[in-house]
Amino acid sequence: MKRKTFNELDIRELYAICKLRQDVFIVEQNSIYNDLDGLDQTSVHFLDINDNEEIIGYARYREVGKEHFKLERVVLREDSRGGGRGKTIIEQMLTDIRLTTPSAKITLSAQTNALKFYHSLGFQAVGGPYDDGGIEHITMTLKG
Repeated sequence: MKRKTFNELDIRELYAICKLRQDVFIVEQNSIYNDLDGLDQTSVHFLDINDNEEIIGYARYREVGKEHFKLERVVLREDSRGGGRGKTIIEQMLTDIRLTTPSAKITLSAQTNALKFYHSLGFQAVGGPYDDGGIEHITMTLKG
């Protein structure tokens, strides 16, 4: 697992991240939205790398308010799902945030089909579902 700021990403990593997000969020999920949202530059990026040095998982977080952080763009390559890698990425991001801001509020916008996964990590749904790029999402907040 690698943790990098935007300026620490090299061009190959940035391309691989954009391709993974496009392959999953836009092509696989058939969701037409603007993935390159101008927020990568202010985010902290986590890259899950396999033995072949390929990025197979990714997520980012950013501070959206005073001591309020949002986890975003959590994605795994299709052949890397179901083995706990997503959990590892989330846990490492939470640890990273807590190191600098122990009392941080941490939220995310989950696809409703991933509610059980995020609930198992301590998140709880807040409010009702809403459409984001043609996919139903719900806001979740980390308990405690």
